[in-house]
Amino acid sequence: MELYSSVGVAGSWAERIAPTTITDRFPRVPGGRIAYLISQAGSPPVLSLVALIVVAATTHAWALAGVYALLAIVIPLAYLVWLVRRGQVTDLDVQLREQRKKPMLFTLLCGALAWAALTVSGAPTQMRALAGALWVQMGLVFIITLWWKISVHCSSAATVTTLTGCLAGTLLPLVIALPLIAWSRVRLRRHTPAQTIAGTLLGCAIALLALHVIG
Repeated sequence: MELYSSVGVAGSWAERIAPTTITDRFPRVPGGRIAYLISQAGSPPVLSLVALIVVAATTHAWALAGVYALLAIVIPLAYLVWLVRRGQVTDLDVQLREQRKKPMLFTLLCGALAWAALTVSGAPTQMRALAGALWVQMGLVFIITLWWKISVHCSSAATVTTLTGCLAGTLLPLVIALPLIAWSRVRLRRHTPAQTIAGTLLGCAIALLALHVIG
């Protein structure tokens, strides 16, 4: 079933030209299958966990990484699963823009608690920068989502790949991962090209700001 969002002058045109198919089933066509796998591998929780592992490996702060993972990744994901089981959200991808408010607010709360825990515990600067960047990214995405369905996948991917790539001394993850994730979201009809580009630019800007703050 094709659903069209009515979100005002700014977002209605962009969402009408690329209707969202509400389905979480594995696509049958080869191109759709590849896009589905890339989209799942490039989901915000997965990329956040990968970035956390990279930072923990360089700082050896594995215990604090575990605390952050529990508060900012595992608990919000469990809450989303709970919402899906209760029928308040249609799917784990939260394809309907109108359903994103509650899980995003909960994720923001958990992210703030996770960043506070890292700060109080004296976590390494890189880890606090990652936590802070992801929290700011989600906050801005939440505000935009109230009117327009910006790509959370692309925004998170841009923040993670830019930040961890610069810390690791290579932008290869940014160059390779971002175009693939953006393509998968458009291929699956989850977003328009404009929504993926906007998410990418937002995520890159946040990551660069975080890098500037930590020097």
